Amino acid sequence: MKIFITSSKQFIRFVALGLLIATPLGDSFARVRPVRPIVAQAGAFSWSPYRYELRSGEQIEAQMGSLTVPARRRGGHGATIELRFVRLPALGAARGSPIIYLAGGPGSSGIDAGRGERWPLFDSLRRHGDVILLDQRGTGLSTPPPSCSQPWTFPNDSASSEGSFNASLERAAALCAAEWREAGLDLASYNTADNAADVVELARALGGRVRLVGISYGTFLAFAILRDHGALIERVVLAGSEGPDHTLKLPLQADRVLEGLSRRYATNPEIPDLRASLARIVSGLETQPVWGEAQGQNGPVRILISKYDVQLATAFLLATSTNAARLPVLVAAMERGDYSSMAQTVLFMRRFYAQLPAMPLAMDAASPVSPARINQARAQVDRSLFENAVNAPSADFARALGVERLPSRWRSTLRTRVPALFVSGELDSRTPPENAEELRRGFRNGVHIVVQGAGHDNDLFFYSPAILERIGAFLDGGAVADEVLGEPER
Repeated sequence: MKIFITSSKQFIRFVALGLLIATPLGDSFARVRPVRPIVAQAGAFSWSPYRYELRSGEQIEAQMGSLTVPARRRGGHGATIELRFVRLPALGAARGSPIIYLAGGPGSSGIDAGRGERWPLFDSLRRHGDVILLDQRGTGLSTPPPSCSQPWTFPNDSASSEGSFNASLERAAALCAAEWREAGLDLASYNTADNAADVVELARALGGRVRLVGISYGTFLAFAILRDHGALIERVVLAGSEGPDHTLKLPLQADRVLEGLSRRYATNPEIPDLRASLARIVSGLETQPVWGEAQGQNGPVRILISKYDVQLATAFLLATSTNAARLPVLVAAMERGDYSSMAQTVLFMRRFYAQLPAMPLAMDAASPVSPARINQARAQVDRSLFENAVNAPSADFARALGVERLPSRWRSTLRTRVPALFVSGELDSRTPPENAEELRRGFRNGVHIVVQGAGHDNDLFFYSPAILERIGAFLDGGAVADEVLGEPER
């Protein structure tokens, strides 16, 4: 069964964090303390002193902000959401308009993003103005919804397929939706239209015009903001562009990245042709799944590895240069008949999916997808080594959660005069350079930088030291031109 529904992008965050094949499974699955939506006066805005602590232990004198917004702007019943955000003060003589960071996912915490590896980005941005780290509605400290008490599981002794995998997720999501509704949670409040309106209200509370820096889903959110409120936005940086009709991924985009990696690793004597090796593995698993042993929390776990498991795992690992670099070793092991590392990856992914977080599930489910995009993806499936695994999970979460998709205007072509800097990774299988090239046609003032060798996530900011230089120059109104940045020496 092939299903072409939006993917839940929050589920690939572990790739961005640099998944180790033998990563221990523990605190990364801790659940957020549930906070129910409140009824308070919309528009309430405040600041308080806040020490922003990095994971290194360093503390930054900052401010914690709070803004109360309607849970739903159409069809709501007075419930509100308290948005929380941190203001990192500008350094030196920087006096530009505030820079709002739009995190990806959906579901990633903007406040938490700066505590670890991404801190150099925000420290750099502070040289151009105050930086606002926003927790979007339903994430981090912004009225997070309660966790579902019935986590999803998939039997380790069953060979998964796209159909069985998604049917299982849909059943679990429907049970969670019933639980959330009983707790008073309005799943329809998690949509990009209301999310964009939150940022607009925040911009106005900050005094007017702002600059935006978004990554992945954060760019999708930025496009929604620009659609109706471009007058509030001075400039926008779009790292890894996901356009209004790009929620559904195109399978052959992943194949192109795999072919690029195959050329890159062609000198590896253990696996001279990465793509050919992976194709042999997938072909063999189609008729005969293979057992692999992983290390679980309570000892060894045997998992029946299917073609779909390998397609899904390798598609996700392609996303960043750090994880893609591990593919030759992983594929070589499977060629030798050793599926232990793949089993460990599958176990990790299934436990990650088990969380079934409300905000990213509903946010993606509400995102519109055009018939043309569906047909384009469908036409590529049979020619792709990954088939539709690039969109995993491709379950019908809109039906399972009982939420409606946004009207088609939210996926229509965007046209704007707002200056934009597009940053793309040459080997980004999630938000490839083709996305940015397509989108920039609607921008009167668009510049596109492509970074050779870069994938998704942190690669889009740090793969080359020139990236932050170009972003800083652009935010200050300097001249930045179309450019292909070569790979730095490593």
